[in-house]
Amino acid sequence: MTPLLKTFLKQPDWLAAILITTAAVVLHLVSVFHMGGLWRDEESVVSIATLPTLDEVFQTLPHDHCPILLPAIVRVCSLTHFGASDAGLRLLGICIGIFLLVALWAASLLTGKRPPLLSLALAGLNFNIIRYGDTIRAYGLASALAVLTLALVWWFLEKPGVRSGLLAAAGAVLSVQALYQNAFFVMAICIAGSVVCLRRRQNWNAFKVLILGLPAALSLVPYAVPIHRAQAWWLVSKTGINLEVFFNRLFQATDNLMGVWVVLVVVAAIFGLSQFFATEADKKNRPSDLSLFAGIALVLGLAGFTFFIKSSGLPTKVWYYIPALVFAAVCCDAVLPRVPRAAHLGILGATIASAFLGCASAYSNLQWRQTNGDLVTALAAQKAGLRDLIVVYPWYDGITFFRYYDGAAAWTTLPPLTDHRFHRYDLLKAQLQKTNAIASVLAQAETVLRAGNKVWVAGEYRIPQANRPAPSDLPPAPNGPQGWYDEPYTHAWDDKFSYFLSHNATSVAVLGGYPTNAVNPLETMTLVEAQGWRSVNTNFP
Repeated sequence: MTPLLKTFLKQPDWLAAILITTAAVVLHLVSVFHMGGLWRDEESVVSIATLPTLDEVFQTLPHDHCPILLPAIVRVCSLTHFGASDAGLRLLGICIGIFLLVALWAASLLTGKRPPLLSLALAGLNFNIIRYGDTIRAYGLASALAVLTLALVWWFLEKPGVRSGLLAAAGAVLSVQALYQNAFFVMAICIAGSVVCLRRRQNWNAFKVLILGLPAALSLVPYAVPIHRAQAWWLVSKTGINLEVFFNRLFQATDNLMGVWVVLVVVAAIFGLSQFFATEADKKNRPSDLSLFAGIALVLGLAGFTFFIKSSGLPTKVWYYIPALVFAAVCCDAVLPRVPRAAHLGILGATIASAFLGCASAYSNLQWRQTNGDLVTALAAQKAGLRDLIVVYPWYDGITFFRYYDGAAAWTTLPPLTDHRFHRYDLLKAQLQKTNAIASVLAQAETVLRAGNKVWVAGEYRIPQANRPAPSDLPPAPNGPQGWYDEPYTHAWDDKFSYFLSHNATSVAVLGGYPTNAVNPLETMTLVEAQGWRSVNTNFP
């Protein structure tokens, strides 16, 4: 037995952390090799990042989910041909995923000089964090920077100085420039650090810690006006969020381990906050200060994140919760090793066992494509003739179609939009205010079919039910079923166009030749071929 192996066997925590890290790296590789092309949310970021000028990039940021940091990184990478390709961008994604693992290790070593067992088991092996953290979205990068900021602020508390202060401030700035909601984590970290300083009777340092967050706050000021203006069109996506949806998303995000997460967070919060009431003898105990720091950051950070989710008004998706899960896992990792040993070992054992039991599930769930839109689009370009028409719906699938289409046939979306580079909710809002927003597409499709050419549908074609009456138009927004919310209109447009084809085209067939299984259900597209015109058909409104 080698000396190195003997050393690891004597330190099982380190050995377990290394094994979990290795398993996590393997899962990242599995994920990136199966992702395939970029789906619409990723292409939106890439399109914004590669606009002709930096001023255009900045002005367009409110059309997507993040500040400048990730678009800037994508822009630099895209300066080379490889960096602009799918392969180059997927390489960037896995680099961000590995960076998150590095951040977990760095945070644990800076705060407690211990291996990050809990955060690796909970966050490192969570397939949602791997899958969506490795995409060209800001959630993985923002998670890594948030936990690094937590560690750097603690380092400043332990070793106050210019270098540690500048690094902590820089981490805070980068954190909020990665994702707007990280501002709540930075605020929680600074408040937690200030409380620890006050507990140590270091009043001046308490003020310094608060000042560390000032550059981060100031760096967000330029976004205030653009984001305020953007609310005028983001309202078409706002339905609000209730407790049922919130907990359902959390259950999905935690990969069915929500009970384990809840227990860990509650125990860490109670034990961490209790250190504020430690005796005079305990006040000299640095680990208790770390527990207090992490406990306050945990409670305030999650409270701020919950406030953000509620105030955003968006129904949210699983990936929204990634930064909060990673932040909570790192805070728990800082607190729980200081609880009584029996409790710590029990919690640690249960967590690691649960995480490894989920490895097989994660391995399976990561073997899927983010979209098949690149393949469907390539097939459409190959099949469609010059005088044919391609209709893409829902409208947001047009973002993916725009990236990959290089065919000769004209194409449009339902409803027709003039820009498909990113999510143009402002253009969509204008269409929602029309009585019949797809009238021009119906007329164009009729002309093409009457001329003996074909209409192709790329997206989520739904065959209408037999004997169903002709669908009617919804009243212009905000008088629709859910006010300005666009989804009822999207379904209504889909229904009307599907009904149009089934009652007027002589042949409507779904083509194969592309995967529909093991594909992200949020963007599983099909290709439909419609041709011919019935001489006698139903009266279509």
